[in-house]
Amino acid sequence: MQAQTRVYANSATVSNAAHIDNATNAYDSNLTTFANVRANSGVALGLGAYNGYIELQFPSTLPANTTSYVRIDTEEDLLNALVGGNLGGLLADVLGVVLTGSQQFTVQAKSGSSTTVLQGDSFDSGEFATDRMRIVVDDAGDFYIMITPDSSYDRIRITNRTGGSLLGLGAVKNLSVYGAYYVTDPANCGQTVFTSFSSSGLNLDLLDLGTNGVQNPENAIDADPDNFSTLSFGVLGVAGAIQQTVYFEGSSLSTDEFALRMRLTETLLDLNIANYISVRSYNGATLVQDVSLSALLSLNLLNLNGGEIVSIPLTPGAPIDRITIEFYSFVGLSVSQNLDFFGITRTAAQPEITDVDTQDARGCEGGTVDLYADTDPANELRWYDAAEDGNLLATVAVGDPFTTPVLTADVTYYVAAARIGCTEESLRVAVDVTVTSVATPSGTATQEFCSYGGFTVGDIVVNESNVVFYDQATGGTQFLDTDALTDATIYYAAQVDALTGCESVTRYAITVNLNDLCDVTLNVKVLLQGALYNSTPGVMRDNLRSQGLIPLNQPYSSALNSRFTQVNGGGTETTTNTVLNANSGTNDAIVDWIFIEIRDAANSQTVFKTVSALLQRDGDVVASDGSSLRVTGLPETFYIAVKHRNHFGAMGSQLLTVLNGEVTLDFTTIDTADLFSLAGFTGDNSMVTVSGVKALYAGNANYDNKVKYDGAANDRQVLASQVLSHPSNTNQVLNFSSATGYYSGDVNMDGKVLYDGASNERLIIQNIVITYPLNTSGLNNYNGMVEQIPQ
Repeated sequence: MQAQTRVYANSATVSNAAHIDNATNAYDSNLTTFANVRANSGVALGLGAYNGYIELQFPSTLPANTTSYVRIDTEEDLLNALVGGNLGGLLADVLGVVLTGSQQFTVQAKSGSSTTVLQGDSFDSGEFATDRMRIVVDDAGDFYIMITPDSSYDRIRITNRTGGSLLGLGAVKNLSVYGAYYVTDPANCGQTVFTSFSSSGLNLDLLDLGTNGVQNPENAIDADPDNFSTLSFGVLGVAGAIQQTVYFEGSSLSTDEFALRMRLTETLLDLNIANYISVRSYNGATLVQDVSLSALLSLNLLNLNGGEIVSIPLTPGAPIDRITIEFYSFVGLSVSQNLDFFGITRTAAQPEITDVDTQDARGCEGGTVDLYADTDPANELRWYDAAEDGNLLATVAVGDPFTTPVLTADVTYYVAAARIGCTEESLRVAVDVTVTSVATPSGTATQEFCSYGGFTVGDIVVNESNVVFYDQATGGTQFLDTDALTDATIYYAAQVDALTGCESVTRYAITVNLNDLCDVTLNVKVLLQGALYNSTPGVMRDNLRSQGLIPLNQPYSSALNSRFTQVNGGGTETTTNTVLNANSGTNDAIVDWIFIEIRDAANSQTVFKTVSALLQRDGDVVASDGSSLRVTGLPETFYIAVKHRNHFGAMGSQLLTVLNGEVTLDFTTIDTADLFSLAGFTGDNSMVTVSGVKALYAGNANYDNKVKYDGAANDRQVLASQVLSHPSNTNQVLNFSSATGYYSGDVNMDGKVLYDGASNERLIIQNIVITYPLNTSGLNNYNGMVEQIPQ
């Protein structure tokens, strides 16, 4: 802050020490103490009469046009009259004093002890109504002589005298002189210091200070923003003008702005009063700007409203030290003509908004925005929440941002510039902030994932796109989509606006649970030897389907054999004719039901879960609804065994590990080494090779774990029994050829059981047994063909 420097007169000479009390008080640099200068009218013939004076000298000579100030007070009410300038004489009469009456004083600016460069006498009010010499009043109602000679000077003499009306009475009149000073460095702050007023066109008959002239002029310069002076013509409507001038200590900067605050009645506004009010800016005696109020209002796009205080910006564009507001009357108007003048403050220029991001400020709900304004480096910036009054939100240095409070909706902030350390501010500049609000995402509040599925944050499901996740409901750390999910953890979802990058203020909490048992897609492929007879290599026949023999309910249960015991929810699978017939004529046509065992990783003898599924002609195993086989509640590692109601089963010997939610096991191309075999057997004994691909051995008509042609519990006898007991075989002959149906004895899966005749199942079983690799002697009664699955 640039400090104001007052240079006080520091010495004095007096007319006579006996005429002056406390002379040193007039040059002690303290404007609250004073020297008393006396004048005496003397007795008869002027005996004992004297005029007292004190001559205050500055430390150095002041250049021409330097303004100095002398605080004085008189015994008579002269100063109240003289502060009215060319109204002084009229005011004196109204106030009950006479300028040529009982007390008078003279002010002289001098260069050296003998040269007077400027003089004013109280008995001539016109001498205190110029730009060179005025009586002015401060906000406390104290009076000063404001002196601006057009020549250099170094001292000021104030002479007190008695008027002619007291001659011979021996009366004493006192004049108080508090001190004199001039300003070398004007204060940065912009409050006016002094005021005066004057008029033209008024006379004594029309002047009535109760309603006319300027009432309470000092109220226009005090620190209370609610106080005001009143420029008034009353209701007389005479032709004339009233002026009030306010003064600053020192000149402004050319970039400074001024705010004029005033109020008018609605009645005057209807008369286009703005054209009858002028605002003049001066630098000393030099007129810098003369503009009508209507022009100022148009320039600043302002409107006057009756009874409301309006703040009007004024930009002279050059240094000034005083401003005059002049109010012209309407002749013959029979309504009160009053102008309430709340004063003028000088401020730094309004800040400019040059930052592109501030010009089009945009923010996110729940966030903040940095706003920038430009002003002179000697200033500071003050940010508010209202165009007037309101709350001061922040004071920032030039170049620093104003960080807004947390944003909730579109908002306007206001910034003013002020010199550092000063209360006066420029008019405020509005800065609009557009706030983007983003809806809270939605979804399922609790989501289950597989602990071994490699699931990441990107796998969490919400209903919206452009969503990010955090570890806290507010703040916190943002997850990457590739971060692995952790068990029993809450992930907070925020939706992101694609255009602005704003996020929803409220985040949606999603609890993630990781399960050790998960849904797994089984990509299993297997062929049945029986359905490969008389078929394209690697593609099974679908006679059972085409004849409508496949049941809609899965056929496996422990009632067939303990080998088909359902475990952990298996056994409830059903299908529909639509599913069975969906892919007729293609390699995806359904062949039959197949039985899948999920076996425990720690003990392959333990069946963890079973599921019945459908087998397609190309060997693909699908779910009972025709979709991929998705099995619930599976561990990360396990063995898979496949079984069929009239074929041997087979099991992979390698543990399968779920990857990306699925496992794959192709029994048609599996390496022999990867097939499970019982003790004393090898993988070659687990499956049969048909036209270069592996298939499950056919012939197990009695559902047990052996294929036998002869001996106890042989499969040939099942054929005979099913043929003889067929409802259509009324003669109960073994060579019955029409035993159609869904029978286990239908080893070649053509839809009927034949014990005798061409392509009968008895011969198929016999051929399977005698060609089994371990039946090296080709015996019909071989008893060593055993299913290679742990029991």
